[in-house]
Amino acid sequence: MPNANLAEIKEKLTALHESDYKQLEVIFSESPRLIVEAPAGYGKTKTMISRIAYLFVSGRIPNPKRILGLTFSVNAALKVKREVAEKLPSLLGSQNSPVALGEKVMVTNYHGFCKGILKKYGYLVADALRKDINLFRAIGDSEIEKIPNLKTALSVQELEHLKAVETAIKEARIPDSQTTHSYNDIVIKKLMPLDYITHNAVILLVLEIFERFSEVKKFYQNYYPLIVVDEFQDTNCIAWSLLEAVVSDQTQLVFLGDPLQRIYGFIGALPDIMTTAAEKYAMTTVALSKNYRFRNNPEMLKLDRNIRANAASCFAPTIQTDEIAKLPAFWGATQQAEAEQVVVKVQEISSGGTDKIAILFRGRGRNAEIVENELSNKQVEYFYGMFTDDDADYVDFHNKCQELFIRRFGNSKTINRKSLTAFSGSVKTAYASSSGKTVDSLLRLLDAIIEKVSVDYADLVSEDKYSLLLDIFENRQLKQAMEYVNSQVILSTVHGAKGLEWDYVFLADIERWVFPGYYTCNNCPNKFFSSNNCRCLLPNPLPSDFKETALDELSVFYVGVTRARKQVFASASATRLDFNSNEKSSIFSCMASITGVQLVKG
Repeated sequence: MPNANLAEIKEKLTALHESDYKQLEVIFSESPRLIVEAPAGYGKTKTMISRIAYLFVSGRIPNPKRILGLTFSVNAALKVKREVAEKLPSLLGSQNSPVALGEKVMVTNYHGFCKGILKKYGYLVADALRKDINLFRAIGDSEIEKIPNLKTALSVQELEHLKAVETAIKEARIPDSQTTHSYNDIVIKKLMPLDYITHNAVILLVLEIFERFSEVKKFYQNYYPLIVVDEFQDTNCIAWSLLEAVVSDQTQLVFLGDPLQRIYGFIGALPDIMTTAAEKYAMTTVALSKNYRFRNNPEMLKLDRNIRANAASCFAPTIQTDEIAKLPAFWGATQQAEAEQVVVKVQEISSGGTDKIAILFRGRGRNAEIVENELSNKQVEYFYGMFTDDDADYVDFHNKCQELFIRRFGNSKTINRKSLTAFSGSVKTAYASSSGKTVDSLLRLLDAIIEKVSVDYADLVSEDKYSLLLDIFENRQLKQAMEYVNSQVILSTVHGAKGLEWDYVFLADIERWVFPGYYTCNNCPNKFFSSNNCRCLLPNPLPSDFKETALDELSVFYVGVTRARKQVFASASATRLDFNSNEKSSIFSCMASITGVQLVKG
C-alpha cells in the first residue's frame, strides 16, 4: 500500500482508539509477536481487529495466505468472526468485502480447527476418518463406562488408559507420544466403529498426524502466517502442544488474555502460560491500561484497579486513601435476612426497567436455595442456571441433543428456522416425561440459542450454523446461552457466568468458608482470625505454599465482579450453612476486605 494510504489508515485507527497509547502500541507494533494482557472491558476485541487491519494494509499478510484466530468456543469464535467481517471493511475500504475478508480470516475454536484438519488428513491415521468427523458423537473419557455398548467394547485396561490420559490433561501433564499413540489407537479401534470419538482425541489425533507426517504440519505452518489466540490464559496442555506444532520460526503471533481471569486450573488450564509463551517465543508484552466499561463509573473503576493491584503485589499493594473503592454490600443476621435484602434490591432495580441482573454464587448449596426461595416467595421471575458441567442432567441433556442433532442434520446440514424448530421439538419429545428445574432450564436455553441462530445468525451459511450448534452440544456450552434467555434475573455460579455480562451483579455469600470455599479457608494460616470482617490476607505475609491458592480465589472473585456493566454488590450474613446444613457463625470473607476495598453496608 502507498505510504499516503498507510498514513491515512494509521490516522483513522488512532482516532478510532481515542489515542489510547497502549492499544495503539499493540496495533502499530513492529514486533511480529505480541502477548497482550487484556482485562475485561479494556477494548481487547477492538484492538485485536485493528491489529489485523494494520497488518493487512502494511503488507504483512501475504496472498493467498490466511489468518488463524482461535478461541475456546464456537460461540465466541462466531462473535469475533462477525466483528471482523463487519469492521474490517470500514477500516480497509469498500474494495474489501466482508465475504472476501471472511475467507482471509479463519476464526474457530481448537476443536473446530482440528476437525478441519481431520476432514482432510484424518485418513492418514484412521480409515474410519474417511467419514465426516462431525458424524461421530464426541464424549468425555469418563462418560464411556456410562454407555453400555462402549463399556463392553473396551477392556478394563483400555478404559483405565483413556481415563488416565484425561486425568493427566486436567492436571496439566502433557501425554508423551507413545501414550498419545496408545490412546488414539484405542479410540480408533474401539470407539470409532461405534460412531464415537472423545473430545481429547480430536486434538490428540491431529498431534499424531503432525508428528508422523511433517509435510502436513509444514503446510499449516505456511498457510497461517499470523495466529491470533483469544482468552489465552485458559490454554490447556494439549491445546498448547497444538499451538507449538503450528507455530514456525516465521509465524507472527498475537496472544490475548488476562492472567487474573484464569479460573479453569482445575480442568487443565496451564499455570503461568502467558509468561511461558512470552519467554518461549520472545514475545513483546503489552498490558492494556484503560477500562472503558467503567470509564464513567469511578467506584467500579477503582474496584477493578484495586483488585488487579492486589493480584500484582500478592495482596500487598500501596493504595492511597482517596483511591479506596467502595463496594455496596448487604449484611443479614441470618441467611434468610441476607436473601430478603438482596431480593428487595433486585426488585428495586428491575421495577419498570429492562436492566439485566445476575445473582452469582461460588457454588451450589443450601445458601443459594434460600435466595432462590425468596425470589419465588416475592414472585420475582428468574432463570435457574446453577448447573455445573458435571451434573448428570446437564451432561445427559447435551448428549441427547448431540445425538438428535447429528441424526437430523448429519448428512444434509440444511439448517433453517423450520428444521431447527423440528429439531427442538424432537428434544422436547425425548424429555416429555422428565421434570426438574435443570431440565426445564436447559430446554429454555435450547430455545434461546435456536432463536438466536434462526434470527440474528440467519445470514450465516448452514455449515457455520451446524458447527456452532454441534460445538455447543459436544462441549456442554448451553450455559453460554444464558445471555439470550428472556429473563431479567439470572441465578448462576461464577464459573458458569464466565464470558457473560449483566447490568447488575450480586455476589452472594461472600463469607469465610463459603467464598472462598471450605478447602481454601481450611488451608489458610489465618483461618481463625478474629474480626468483624475476615482479613486473613492481612497484615502478615502469606506463606509461599498458600499464595497461589489465595490468588486463584481472587481470580474467581474478580471474574464475578467484572460480569457487571454498571454495578456489583456483595452480600453476606452472620450465619452460614455448612455442607451438612448445620448453622455456623460467619463474617464477610477476605475477598471483600482486601487492601483498597471498603464495604459499604446497606
